[in-house]
Formats: sequence, structure tokens, C-alpha cells
Amino acid sequence: MSTENTNAVMSVESLQMKVENQQNMIKQLSTENEELYHQFNHLMIRNNKLLKRIDDLQGIIDDLHIRIEELQLINGNMLKINDRIKAGKDHVLSGNDSILSSCDAFEKQNDDIKYRDEFKSVFTQWKNYPGQDGKNEPNLRKQAQMLVHIYHHKTLRAADLFNLTGVGGVTGARYVATLKKFGLISYTGARKKGWYEMTKKGIEFVDHSNENPLPVNPISYAGNPAGAVLPSVELQGIPVREDVKELLASQFDHADL
Repeated sequence: MSTENTNAVMSVESLQMKVENQQNMIKQLSTENEELYHQFNHLMIRNNKLLKRIDDLQGIIDDLHIRIEELQLINGNMLKINDRIKAGKDHVLSGNDSILSSCDAFEKQNDDIKYRDEFKSVFTQWKNYPGQDGKNEPNLRKQAQMLVHIYHHKTLRAADLFNLTGVGGVTGARYVATLKKFGLISYTGARKKGWYEMTKKGIEFVDHSNENPLPVNPISYAGNPAGAVLPSVELQGIPVREDVKELLASQFDHADL
């Protein structure tokens, strides 16, 4: 009888203990559940913030794509404009070259017109120059051209002078030798690096031919014997005293070639 009572008491106490243990466990689980719930809410908030930042970054990326497309269009337009400007520049440069060529041709034409009248007076003066026994007018014209070119260029090398006059080396050397014989031009410097220039007598000759052409020399030198000496003559302020004889090849200056 006593044993049954003891078992009944023990079973009640054990049940109560079990109940208490379960209540404690429930409280701990509830507390842990609340903590987990708070953590979950915190993670959801962070997740929402991250999603918002992702949306913002995606918007920035979309804007960058749009900007890149705009820049590509601008770059394409700039390339087209650059090509047009380059084509226009080439056209302008070619136009400028044509204008410059026209200006050079016009200037050369003006120089030719300016030199034409001067050449006529110099040629007439040279053809009738005292002591000038040359009868070949083409030769006299070339010599007059040489005088005009040297007069205006101040100094000219042999190759430049012959190119301007349109004569070869040997012929040009013969012409300049004649002009040097009359003292109208002189050669300065070495054979290949020297230059022709007008003498004081040559400058006066061209200046006086432009102002007052010399009268035709009344003396005919064709009949004079070779080596005859002319008297000293004062014409237009230019003293002339020259031997009338034909230039020989041995009289050429090596600098003239």
C-alpha cells in the first residue's frame, strides 16, 4: 500500500518537473525565435537597401550606355565634319595654288611688259653703240636681254643668266665676252660660284637708254680695217674708246663658260 502511494507521488513530481522543463524550453525557444525574427527583419532591411542600390547602379549603367551611344553619334558626326573640312581645305589649297600660279603668271606678264619697252630702248642703244660692229640682230637682241636681266637682278650667275636669255653655254659666253669687252658688265668670284654684275658704265648705259636713246652712230665701221682705234667720243655722259675687232675664242674668259 505504501509502495503504491510512493510511486504515485513520484510520478506527479516528475510530471511537474517535465512541465516546468518544457515551459523553460518554450521560453528559450520563444526568446531565440524573437531574436531570429529581429535578425530576419534587419536582413530584410539590408536586402531592400541593397536592391535599391542595385536599381540605382542599373540606372547609372543605362545612362552610361545612352551617353556612350550619344558620344558615338557625336564622334561619327565629327569625323564626317572633319572629312568635309579636309576636303574643303584641299580644295582651298588647290585653289590657292591656282591663285598663286595665276599671280605669278600675272606678275611675270607685267615684268615682261615692263621690260619690253626697256628692252627696245636698250636694244636700239646697243645696236647703235659706238664701236658696235655686230650686224646680226638676234645676237644683239640676246646681248640686250642680258643687259636688262643683269640690270634688274643686280647679280646673276652664268647658268641663271643663260637660262633667262635662252642661250647655250658657249654662245652665252661669247655674248658676255662682248659685253665685258665694252666694259658694261663684269664677272666677280670663282669660275663656278661667281656672278655677273653691271659696271658703273653699264648702269649709266641702261639708264641713259631709258631716258634719251643714243643717236645712230654716223660712222660705218664695217669698212674700217681690223684693229682700227676709234677716237674718244663723249655721248650722253658715257666716254667710249674701244678697239673694233672681232672677238676670238682665245679672248673668252674661262669664268664665262
